[in-house]
Amino acid sequence: MLAELKCYGAWLQNASVAALWFTVLLRAPSAVRSRWQRNLWLAIATAAAAMTLNLPPVLNFLHQLTGSTEPADLSRNLIGVISAAAVLDFVTFTTGYPRLRIQLHGTAVLAVIVLLGLDATALSHTGHTIPPMGDPLPSTAYWLLLISVQLAANVACVVVCWRYGQRSDNRPLRICLQLFSGGTACAGLFWLGYLVYLPTRAAWIVALLPLLMGLHGVLRSAALATPALLGLRRKARDVATVWRLWPLWRALIAAVPHVALSDPRARIREVVRPRGSWNLLAYRKVIEIRDAILVLSGSTPPELLQAAEEHVASTGVPPSQVDAAVMACALRVSRLGQLADTASPSPPPAGSFFFGGADLAAETAFLVQVAKAYHSPLVQDFIRRQSRPDSLPV
Repeated sequence: MLAELKCYGAWLQNASVAALWFTVLLRAPSAVRSRWQRNLWLAIATAAAAMTLNLPPVLNFLHQLTGSTEPADLSRNLIGVISAAAVLDFVTFTTGYPRLRIQLHGTAVLAVIVLLGLDATALSHTGHTIPPMGDPLPSTAYWLLLISVQLAANVACVVVCWRYGQRSDNRPLRICLQLFSGGTACAGLFWLGYLVYLPTRAAWIVALLPLLMGLHGVLRSAALATPALLGLRRKARDVATVWRLWPLWRALIAAVPHVALSDPRARIREVVRPRGSWNLLAYRKVIEIRDAILVLSGSTPPELLQAAEEHVASTGVPPSQVDAAVMACALRVSRLGQLADTASPSPPPAGSFFFGGADLAAETAFLVQVAKAYHSPLVQDFIRRQSRPDSLPV
């Protein structure tokens, strides 16, 4: 059982190191531009370097190259201290405690100097380890200092990240801090395991340590990747919005062309080769559709809206879709009238149409519903019941 757990932990640790380096490289350009992302990137990059030096293949290679794992072990532990300092630096910067950063940097430098001194003055050794039996190498004091620094940094990070993450209004930052605190908690348990192992030398602790370090790496890589993943999600949502609104937008600007900022293009070109960002394109589609609706509302009599409401009510449309279906019916008929009438429309009466909400997100969702209903059989049936000419293209 312990062997299987250790094997799985080793696999997870290898996978987490790969994930860490992938996200470190992926987020490097963004980290250069954003201060809080740069601090987070540095904390995770140093953690990835320390974890890499702890992988058995890397240790075996360095042992064959130098005849000792001492340089790799010392470097791993010192980088680990730097990573812990970088973690706290990220936390203090993000949560607004800049005065602590000077003390933090001084403490980290002092810890590195003391560890180097303890290593240099210890008896001859070829690595840094706590064997199943015998004295720790290079010394017990070395390991107690290393564990204390790591535990203190991880506990402080978990407490501050979780508290601030719960209060933050910035969703990407909130998710990032919560994932980061989860990964840091795993790192804290890893070092707590070493603290318990130091006097007990229990075999089950050694089997559990790689699993904890692997979970730490996975959660921290997820924390670093969160801004990119949320950015991709926003772009996908904007692309979907443009794709769904395009048929309604195209139909309305054919009747009211002056509301469009630029000439219409094919639907696929609008998505694949947008003129500007997808977010801006989606926003423009919503604004231009709304402007077209306001123009068409000037030639929409109240009787038409009442007829549309009665028609929709008779078809059993779900309550959440009634307003969108009514607007789609009225827009199709008003558009036909606009295409048939070359005269300028009268000023739009207030309250002719409902736009679906008080903010842009609600209005966009509502117009997507309208676009879905615009070419539906329900609307086609309503057109046939009206006295407007139905021979025009719709």
